[in-house]
Amino acid sequence: MILSARNNQFKFEFPRNFIPKEISDKYKPYLNRMPGSMIKEPIDYFNYGIQSMNLPGPSFDPVSQNDFPGNTRRFRTSLPKQELYDKSLTITMQAFDGWVNYWMAVEVFDYYYKLSGKHPFVPEGVGVQMLDADGTVFDTIQLKDMFISNIGALDLNFSSNTIEFQTFDIEFSYNVLDVVVNVA
Repeated sequence: MILSARNNQFKFEFPRNFIPKEISDKYKPYLNRMPGSMIKEPIDYFNYGIQSMNLPGPSFDPVSQNDFPGNTRRFRTSLPKQELYDKSLTITMQAFDGWVNYWMAVEVFDYYYKLSGKHPFVPEGVGVQMLDADGTVFDTIQLKDMFISNIGALDLNFSSNTIEFQTFDIEFSYNVLDVVVNVA
């Protein structure tokens, strides 16, 4: 029997050097004073909040041409394969107490945005691994020359004081998508 795909059969983590040292050093004292926390590094705290991701697939608008009697014929585009992707990635993060990981994301955004003249891309190594039913990596999607393009809005409300599961989105743009299939 062929199994249906499950939405949680992927592995995605930001690389260890995603959060720059100066930002990491700023948040370590907070993490170390959290009671009962086993998380000591800000990147682990950040990765722990990952809930879901959206990686659009390839698509294109067909080129239309009319022939003599007025019939419309459609053809595929002449764009190269890399240009058929939307080149965006949305990561949905769980918001932790005090929105600490949200503000951490804002600081990371500011850090890479200020590097626009040097090297504005997040460190290489951002990728998605797709797993089969046994937990074996089937393929790896590498996203290269990626930068943060948007951090979702903060939705705060004085009329609600209950603890509830809240999320925020971080949107990325990338320039190259490489898929490595690991069939063995």
